Amino acid sequence: MSKYFLLLFFAIFCLCSSSNAQNQAKFSGIKPGMKDEKLEKMAVKLANKRGMVFDWHEVYYKAVIISDKWELDLDRDGFLKGRKIHMELLSILPSGRCAMTDFTFKQKLLHDEKFSSALYYDRVSDLVYVDCE
Repeated sequence: MSKYFLLLFFAIFCLCSSSNAQNQAKFSGIKPGMKDEKLEKMAVKLANKRGMVFDWHEVYYKAVIISDKWELDLDRDGFLKGRKIHMELLSILPSGRCAMTDFTFKQKLLHDEKFSSALYYDRVSDLVYVDCE
């Protein structure tokens, strides 16, 4: 019987330890790849606009680019259709807790062989709870 108790205790301890480690994450600890304040502001606006459309409860207020450079976006035939960039965005929830989310945004390739100045949403990951900053 004590063998099962120790196994259960160890399992609970591991689960609690991993969730506590997640809650100690800091958004300011993210090492930025490249820096572009205009692009980061555009990403925050776009994420909040998308959040209103899909009834997300979080409000994004800070972004940091984690890509070192733009990544080419190719179609299935290998033709260039745009470029992508990865960012972490910091949000606050109605409960007062903060969370960060990994977003991928893209810019389309225009007919004149230049990239659009507009930023488009591509994908988003799950929320990860962090300390508010």
